[in-house]
Amino acid sequence: MHRTEGPVVLALDYPGYRKEARIDDLGLDRHGVQMHGLLRSPLPRVVSGAGYAARLLANVPPATGPIAAVAAYCASAPLAFEVAAALGGEPPLVVLFDAEETPLDTIAADHRARLGGLGIQLGERELSERVKAVTLAEAPERLVDDLTGALDREAHTALRAAGADEAEVAASATHMVSAYTDWLSHLVAAHHARTTPWEGEVLRLFSAEADPSAFSCTAERQRELRLSCDRFELLRSEETRAAVLDALGLPSAPLTEERTERCPAV
Repeated sequence: MHRTEGPVVLALDYPGYRKEARIDDLGLDRHGVQMHGLLRSPLPRVVSGAGYAARLLANVPPATGPIAAVAAYCASAPLAFEVAAALGGEPPLVVLFDAEETPLDTIAADHRARLGGLGIQLGERELSERVKAVTLAEAPERLVDDLTGALDREAHTALRAAGADEAEVAASATHMVSAYTDWLSHLVAAHHARTTPWEGEVLRLFSAEADPSAFSCTAERQRELRLSCDRFELLRSEETRAAVLDALGLPSAPLTEERTERCPAV
């Protein structure tokens, strides 16, 4: 018997290390969903939402589609709208998990944390001089260059002070700066992404303690659902899986036998 292919979902889930579950942990593929992760190496190093989305979609095989939904976690949420808009045609469903915006404060706090990992404590004044609202708004490429350049210099100094030889310094600093450039470009592109008004449908799923005000969008049809999971379990819980499958018009019973556990009550 010929089997009809299931709906295609494009996923934006940043590949860096984190303790929280990932979109792939929902196991939607076991329910017939064709998942395609967009954030794969090499990641785009562009700073506009539209440009970032275009680069991501350039890696999607031409035969893929039609796209039923675009799903995004946390700070990737704004980019989901750029990706969905770039697809053209009937707007796909946008599914957001603990969506967050990327304001100037977030970018500044992240920069401070990067330097803190090197043992460097950046004061408020110096931080505000490095991460400026006007630069983020008018010259985002320069902001990325300035902040990654600062990390590069500080990393070389800190590693030498720790006793590393020049080969170790170069290798470690290059790795740190490369990872930071990817992440900072992602944050800045998300900051510049256009999220509203959105003519399609949006499903927003929140973990138990998530702040809905961390992200805002104006959609023609928007549904919000707070689950009993904490943030760490949001993307592997049965509740989340069932909500997404329902939005896609699919039954919650898997195509193959699997063991599922309910999201623990908080």
